[in-house]
Amino acid sequence: METSMKCVKYLLFAFNLLFALSGLLLIITGGVVQGAYSEYLDFLGDSFFNTPVFLSVVGCIIFFVAFFGCCGAIKENQCMTLTFGILLGIIFLMEIGAGIAAYQLKGQMNVLIEKNMEKGMKNYKQPGYEGVTKTWDIIQREMRCCGAQEFRDWGNTTFSEKTNVPDSCCLSDIVDCGKSVLTENDSKAAMKIHLGGCFETFSTQIQENVAVLGGVGIGIGFMQFLGMVSAFLLARALKKEYETV
Repeated sequence: METSMKCVKYLLFAFNLLFALSGLLLIITGGVVQGAYSEYLDFLGDSFFNTPVFLSVVGCIIFFVAFFGCCGAIKENQCMTLTFGILLGIIFLMEIGAGIAAYQLKGQMNVLIEKNMEKGMKNYKQPGYEGVTKTWDIIQREMRCCGAQEFRDWGNTTFSEKTNVPDSCCLSDIVDCGKSVLTENDSKAAMKIHLGGCFETFSTQIQENVAVLGGVGIGIGFMQFLGMVSAFLLARALKKEYETV
């Protein structure tokens, strides 16, 4: 019994080290994703950022719980070990929920992004919509694209006057390089601007990152499930030991 309890004890201690690292991983992952896409808030909406923020919060909680678990394992305290197991169970359910929510969001992203892109184009360069204008310029420069589906989408906006595209569409970022582009055929336009739309590239990139977020949450959740089982086994072993004393 004593040898078995020691094995569970050291196994739990090892799990706690992994938990601390997983908490750090969650904090970093959530922070990086939120920071990297904060400039695209007008396209993504608040729902996209809920998952990385939630994972970062869970990561902070895991740090505290891992410390609690280490104390319980080292001191062989049944109450602390049992509490640790219960807390892990709660965190496990939270992370599985976050993972499922991320995958559900992945299926909705196409509609959400396309809707926000089209809405943003209509408000481009309009007073009070500086954030939308900045977002469109950033995405068109970084992804070398123009418009949502194609560059001629800009012809349906107030900004274009049916002839212009933003300078951020251009192959070389020169002032007024997008003027009168919509009056030219595709071959001539291709000599000045990027013809392809931004929607497909941007949407694919976002969905891949949402899938990564969901996978991280579920993967760490599974590892914590094993730690929860170890905590309950140790608590049970400690209870039996105290009952025989």
